[in-house]
Amino acid sequence: MKFSWKIFFITFLIIITSFGVGGFLLINTVFTNTLNNRIDSAKKNNNYITTALSVYADNNQPTYGNLEYLRVSAIGFAKQIAGNSDSKIKIGSINELSFSAENEFAHGMSVNSRKSRVVTENKKYYIQTISKIQLVTKSCYIETVDNITSVYSDRDMYCTIYQFILIGVALFASILLVIFSKLLTRPLVKLKDASKEVAEGNFNMRVKESHGITSSTEITELSQSFNTMADYVEDYIEQLKLATQNRDNFIADFTHELKTPLTSVIGYADMLRSYEMEPKQRRECADLIYKEGSRLEALSLNLLNLIVLKNDEIKTVNIRTDIIADDIKKSVLFILKKYGVKLKLNVEKAEVNAEPSLLKTLLYNLIDNACKASESGKPVTLTGYVDSDRYRFCVTDSGCGIAEDDLAKITEPFYMVDKSRSRSMGGAGLGLSICNEIAKLHGSTLEIVSEVGKGTDISFTVSLADNSTESEGFEDEEI
Repeated sequence: MKFSWKIFFITFLIIITSFGVGGFLLINTVFTNTLNNRIDSAKKNNNYITTALSVYADNNQPTYGNLEYLRVSAIGFAKQIAGNSDSKIKIGSINELSFSAENEFAHGMSVNSRKSRVVTENKKYYIQTISKIQLVTKSCYIETVDNITSVYSDRDMYCTIYQFILIGVALFASILLVIFSKLLTRPLVKLKDASKEVAEGNFNMRVKESHGITSSTEITELSQSFNTMADYVEDYIEQLKLATQNRDNFIADFTHELKTPLTSVIGYADMLRSYEMEPKQRRECADLIYKEGSRLEALSLNLLNLIVLKNDEIKTVNIRTDIIADDIKKSVLFILKKYGVKLKLNVEKAEVNAEPSLLKTLLYNLIDNACKASESGKPVTLTGYVDSDRYRFCVTDSGCGIAEDDLAKITEPFYMVDKSRSRSMGGAGLGLSICNEIAKLHGSTLEIVSEVGKGTDISFTVSLADNSTESEGFEDEEI
């Protein structure tokens, strides 16, 4: 059942029930008050008659010696008292009263007592009032009967009228409720239509005041929540699209990176098996196969590192920065010689908390990238110093630099600023991606400052050891 119809039926039942019960209570209250007033009036009338009869009998007792004659005269007097009223009066013994089948109602009454009740006869209603008095020397019952059928007729008439009124109210209320329920639920219908459009792929759909969403504060808040949800869904879908695009680019770049060395390996291997070569040529082919194979191995290891770094936690230890600098100095001798670049070390001695092998890999990759970007004979600088409550490493070169548009993408896998130059040097665009992941595992990120033609400065921080003391000077060296 629709929400608008639920509102209609529930509200309709509440209104009709309230009107019905309220009208019944009102009519019943009026009827009860009228009936009680008529009963009180009947009692007063009966009391007036009994009092007048008693006085009349006392005054005429010496005159009339015949008691029966006195009783007849008293009845005539009582009828004169009643006059033109609706009351019917009987005077006599209990067996002479009306409603003789039920005259046990008067049994057990004491002198000067009075009873009254409502009785029904032939679909008519009466108030029967009976008094017992001492009339001359004999007890006598005085009965007055008042017709109150009009009271019940009025009640039935009011009930009938009210039934028609209730039907009219029900019809009028139903029309208004249909209109109001539609108006109240119209914003919800708009929200439903908007959510349906979002479900069908229209992520730009938003609800606005022009759509009729202005009925109440709650509906307004609901529409705002819907828009917030739609914004989140749209952003999430865009992220998924971007992730899908990045994955496709990743696969395409990875395929390209594998294809180049594999083509070389297959080609030179085919030459070795197909032709007789001079020892020098054979050595050159084998050397090229070895280099391309080493490149494939390095690419595979880098990819494995990238995957592992995104899923594993690391176990850190305390290590001195001068030991790190000494190990880096030994490990980069080959690439310094290969590119003809000098390395300057300016490392402040301290103790840091890090994973040694990952930290060395990070520094090695940064120095390797700096050497590739630098011209032969230019220096690359590794600096380390305490920066507030952390320790900062910084690798600086004076090479070609990175354009501002490329800085935001430089840490993405397989992204290369100059693809032809990077591939000619054996690069695959994974170095800075791995470096950034290692920095994240140490609670930092790569901070890159670069200017085209002037060089690049890449830094990151690691935690100081808990028991680290003040710095003990610098290890300043050039190799």
